[in-house]
Amino acid sequence: MWDWVFRTNDEQGNLRVEQEEWHLTQRGSRIEGYYDLALTLLSLDDHLFRCNQQLGFTKFTRVRVAGSIDGAEVRVEEVGYDAKPGPCDDGARLLNQYHGELKDSTMRLEWAQRPGEQTLLRRPRPGGPRLAEMVGLEDRPAGMADEAYDHRSAGPIHGVFTWELRSVDAEGDERREHEEWHLDEEGGEVRGYYDRQVVRAREGGTFACNGEHRYETRVRFEVEGHRTGDAMVLSETRYRVEPGPCDNRLRRLDTYHGSVAASGRELVLSWGSANQVLRRQPDEPRSPPPPPAGPSPAPAGEGSGAPSPPDHPR
Repeated sequence: MWDWVFRTNDEQGNLRVEQEEWHLTQRGSRIEGYYDLALTLLSLDDHLFRCNQQLGFTKFTRVRVAGSIDGAEVRVEEVGYDAKPGPCDDGARLLNQYHGELKDSTMRLEWAQRPGEQTLLRRPRPGGPRLAEMVGLEDRPAGMADEAYDHRSAGPIHGVFTWELRSVDAEGDERREHEEWHLDEEGGEVRGYYDRQVVRAREGGTFACNGEHRYETRVRFEVEGHRTGDAMVLSETRYRVEPGPCDNRLRRLDTYHGSVAASGRELVLSWGSANQVLRRQPDEPRSPPPPPAGPSPAPAGEGSGAPSPPDHPR
């Protein structure tokens, strides 16, 4: 089973959450299966949606897929779908094609019809509610089995880990996100910080906040937590935002639950129903430690390490 989650804000300021859960089986070089997609829109200004006169709704789709695998190269094609009826869903969908690669516990897929890519994370352990169950539908077709892989504890966490995402948001703007995590573990205690950069570019138009085709936001989060075996918990304790005309400087402090790969080169972090994979970089001179920060503002505005407003997809 593979997971992908993306959060952003649409042009009307609504929170948009896309969650996919892929179920795949391999027979020789052929792969087949399906993925469940739940698209949720939530009003952040207390305005009701016309379609259901409520503050939010979810559209659910099960998409059947087939493809092939050659070494680490993957090709997947959507071959059909079933949409859950609802007042906010006309049932229309466009079928897509993907090509990408497998690497360790991730599968990176590029979309053939439009610019963008997504990285699926292989779920480390079976169990827990399925996406279909959470929206009140049948769990899965018979014969679809889970796959799990062995976890062995790695050594202490030290070094620089990175995460990147390139996508196209609901307004059609190109969005690039980059995070660089600096972490050190001693006696089971984990401390450090991460720098988050978001670049948003608009082709053929400008942003109202700066009158330009592009803007960038930067923020540094300090984190601390603990690790037991391959399990880890990290909490954001404070942040510092680089001032800019397109940043309201509001963030929400999050807590992450995660696991450490047996190699120690990957960290899998989850917050709510979302997740991300951090990859360790080769050793090199470290960035200076974060400067002292004042008391954190009251939680408000966007989320920290995952899709939210105006630059955070978590």
